[in-house]
Amino acid sequence: MKATNIKDFLIVKDNFFEEKVYNQILYDISRLNFQSRYNTSREEDKNIYQKIYFNVPLSKNHFAVQEVFKILSEYGLNLVSAEHNYFLSTKHKEASPHTDHSDINCLVYLKGINILNSGTGFYHKENDELVLNRHIGFKENRALIFDSKIHHTSLQFNEVTATRYVMANFFNYK
Repeated sequence: MKATNIKDFLIVKDNFFEEKVYNQILYDISRLNFQSRYNTSREEDKNIYQKIYFNVPLSKNHFAVQEVFKILSEYGLNLVSAEHNYFLSTKHKEASPHTDHSDINCLVYLKGINILNSGTGFYHKENDELVLNRHIGFKENRALIFDSKIHHTSLQFNEVTATRYVMANFFNYK
């Protein structure tokens, strides 16, 4: 698929990274020290739902970021790098639907239990309320590519869920 804008698309790509790159990423996350997003100097990160997120910021020159950028270029998206992180998230009590500050989110599931309730839910507005209308289950090495302005949330608030590692990549259109 060649696209210049994915506003109307939710792309789900299994086996996103080649096996060698994926294994290198797994090694990378095993040796990193994840920090609480709630204890940050960035004011925009100091909201209640950040208490269950731990991250490691990645530079645009990081090998995994470069690989994501290369793969996304195959979709014909004219993008520039905005922000990239490895995230560790844990079970939480309720959904926290939100939008992101970028144009495109490329969320790659890295490590966890392959179950629906550790995935991501997507919402639409109905009578000024957000209604969950799509959900994608967690599967290792699966990527979700979507418009960052779509309300979405981790599904880790359900009864049966697990801790998960993901790579969140935020891009803007050139």
